[in-house]
Amino acid sequence: MLSTAGITADLKKILDVFCFFLTGFFLATGPVAAQKNLPEGRFLSDSIEVGKPFFYALSYLHAPKTEVFFPDSTFSFSPFEVISKKNFTTRTDQKGSLDSTVYQLVSFNVSLGQSLKVPVFVFTGKDCTAIYTNADTIFLRKENFQGITDTTSLKPEVGLLPLSHKFNFSIFLGVLALTIGVAGSIYWLFGSDIYKQWQLIKLQRRHLEYNRSFNRLLRNARERENIKDAEKAIIVWKNYLERLEKKPFATYTTREIMDNMPDEGLAAALKNMDGIIYGQEKSKDMDKSLEVLKSGAMRLYRDKRRQILEGALISEI
Repeated sequence: MLSTAGITADLKKILDVFCFFLTGFFLATGPVAAQKNLPEGRFLSDSIEVGKPFFYALSYLHAPKTEVFFPDSTFSFSPFEVISKKNFTTRTDQKGSLDSTVYQLVSFNVSLGQSLKVPVFVFTGKDCTAIYTNADTIFLRKENFQGITDTTSLKPEVGLLPLSHKFNFSIFLGVLALTIGVAGSIYWLFGSDIYKQWQLIKLQRRHLEYNRSFNRLLRNARERENIKDAEKAIIVWKNYLERLEKKPFATYTTREIMDNMPDEGLAAALKNMDGIIYGQEKSKDMDKSLEVLKSGAMRLYRDKRRQILEGALISEI
């Protein structure tokens, strides 16, 4: 049985050595790599066995200001499956920035040669562009092929099979009626509470997703003083309010938002962010304003949660 607990200490040493030599290779051939602008993907072994883990390394040399994303475990590495991945710290010098990741894969495919090429996603401001590596091939070891050498023992099955019994519709209808009755009784007794809990789960899940995205952008805006991250945080905030309130907050102006959310502190924060975003001027109060917006969204979330708990059921959260 495969274990996904992590890479052993010896394997970690091997991966660190590989990353060191791979970094040296890219730094030595920096201009060539920059011209081709292709990520490098290769297997760390030349052969594999069915069901046994092996490693695939992916790296990309790019401009330091370029934001790139590597595939995670949800990406299809067919014909392989992902067990785990290890990310290495970005290394930057005059040649550019080198990002690298090593994936632990496994294959249950019995093809002799198995190829793989994966993309690196480059963020262009509005969307991501996928840049694929060249295909690399790995081969299955010969001991995995243990064919049948003696066919004399194979005999055709000519025995008669018994016919299946006739389907009993009376029992089926009785079970169906009993199931419907039990389900109806449960819904009649606990339907309101079940629906209420389902609404709370959906509300909390979406709030956690919003918090994760907003906090990441808030942290980047604070640490890097990056206006673009602050602008993305405003977009995430408006989209969350739109889903929460069922109103087009994403297209609202600051005045229209204030008409729906009257709050002096929130109004001041929005005006401050408008000045920062449209004036492209950094402000020491940028992260404070974003915190005010975060608090405003939290109040709306708590109000919505209280409405559900008090029985004011909402048709769509």
